[in-house]
Amino acid sequence: MARSSSSHVNAMIYSEAAEWFVTCRSGALDDAMRRKFDSWLRQSPQHLSAYLEIAAIWDEGPGLDTQHRWDTETLIAEARADRSNVVPLNQSSESEAASRGSVRVRWLAASIATFAIGIVALIWMYLARPPLYVADIGEQRSIALPDGSTIELNSRSKVRVRYSERERALDLLEGQALFSVAKDASRPFIVSSGGTRVRAVGTLFDVHKKREGTVVTVVEGQVAVLTNVPDASVQPLPVEVSEPSMPQLAVEGQAGGGHDPSNVHAGILLAAGEQITVTETEARQTVRPDVTRAISWTQRQLVFERATLTEVAEEFNRYNARRLVVQDPDLYEFHISGVFASTDPGALLQFLRERTGVQVVETETAIYLTKKSAAER
Repeated sequence: MARSSSSHVNAMIYSEAAEWFVTCRSGALDDAMRRKFDSWLRQSPQHLSAYLEIAAIWDEGPGLDTQHRWDTETLIAEARADRSNVVPLNQSSESEAASRGSVRVRWLAASIATFAIGIVALIWMYLARPPLYVADIGEQRSIALPDGSTIELNSRSKVRVRYSERERALDLLEGQALFSVAKDASRPFIVSSGGTRVRAVGTLFDVHKKREGTVVTVVEGQVAVLTNVPDASVQPLPVEVSEPSMPQLAVEGQAGGGHDPSNVHAGILLAAGEQITVTETEARQTVRPDVTRAISWTQRQLVFERATLTEVAEEFNRYNARRLVVQDPDLYEFHISGVFASTDPGALLQFLRERTGVQVVETETAIYLTKKSAAER
């Protein structure tokens, strides 16, 4: 029982080590994940040993079995040919020990082969997972996709790409991204953000996953926004979709004319210059949206127009490790407007210091915004 338990624990460690190895190689480690990785390595010498073993096996991977020679008999023959594997035996027990030794060598060779093949297969399994692209704090990335589409990934953002023969599916897991879509009518380009899906073919649009909901801004072309909102406040338009996996809106049927309902999903059609915010309870189209401001982050700018301090803090924290915290509830609805460089946090902090009623308190780990007392004002 002890051996079985030990084997199970070792298998778990190697599985975890393989996953960390693939994550490290993919470049998807942000600061939080690096700290988790460091903590995992420090938990046990076995963790470090397993990681180093997998790294070594991976380095030798291309030459492990290029000619498909890994069968048990060949491994045993090679093990016997290596004189370092031979242990001198007493003459009286040589025959009996040779028999036992043959079984042990056979078992050891097979175990080594199984272990090596298993580890390599495990690594390839993790590598075969849909790629995850991550932009760290203060970092922005430009990603070229296989079909010619591109992603501009904002700081502190994550997107997973899942391409197939039927569709080009992407999941915005965190943050914000600008998608430039290559035309391919046979494979729709679909971005998911929570319960919101944005379908486009040949267009340029921005998706911002915020705490209160998802904001979709169309820069060029058209997109169809499909949501799980049971009663969208925007009149839906019929969007021809062949994918059975696309969710239908509860408001479907309010528009659509003579379309076949089995092949129509009610979507909110947005054209260039339009913007919509989708929350858990509503889909609200922006009146006269400022598209330039929505994608100003691509120019390393933070543009606020009557933004609450909580919205300001959310954007500030995307670019700075030392978080901005609105500590006083009385400041939640305090609004500011201005244009600031995302690479210069000091300018925004100085601007906040000059606001009547706002006090900025800095520590080594955070920056707190509190309400000034009457005497301080």
